[in-house]
Amino acid sequence: MSRLVLDDVDEGTPPSLLGLSSALSDTSLVFQLNHHLRWALGRVEDHRCVQTPLRTTHALYRGHLGAQEQALFWNIPEESAWLSGHAPASQDLFSAEDSDAPKRPLVQKPARIHAVLILDPPLSPAEMVILQRQIAQIPGVVGQNILPWSTLRVRDHFLLEPLNTL
Repeated sequence: MSRLVLDDVDEGTPPSLLGLSSALSDTSLVFQLNHHLRWALGRVEDHRCVQTPLRTTHALYRGHLGAQEQALFWNIPEESAWLSGHAPASQDLFSAEDSDAPKRPLVQKPARIHAVLILDPPLSPAEMVILQRQIAQIPGVVGQNILPWSTLRVRDHFLLEPLNTL
């Protein structure tokens, strides 16, 4: 008789997540966050993610302030493609075949999350309240949701590696 032991590679606490609903584009939102919070978010290589049967590409911005690292990724992908290269066959006799892959967000609930702010190390509850108050003053941000780490699909892709600042 044997037993299965799950080994958790990341032993640290997961980062803080804040879902943002915004009337702004990704670049405008990053500009406003940098201006109001004195951050230095900059666009890095796009985040590529596989969510079977889709492959998606999301805009990703990263920066740091002291020991705190911030990342903002745009929830709706800029590009989306089928893994097999074509749309799956439709089961409905009267439906038109659609070869375009849907742009599936990584966070689907709650609805209308445009961007996810990832903060590592995680903020304390008091620090999160202060940050939310500061973000609420940014024009164009219409909503905020503190998200549990488990709501982020393929979250193992988002454990942030330190920025190479050399």
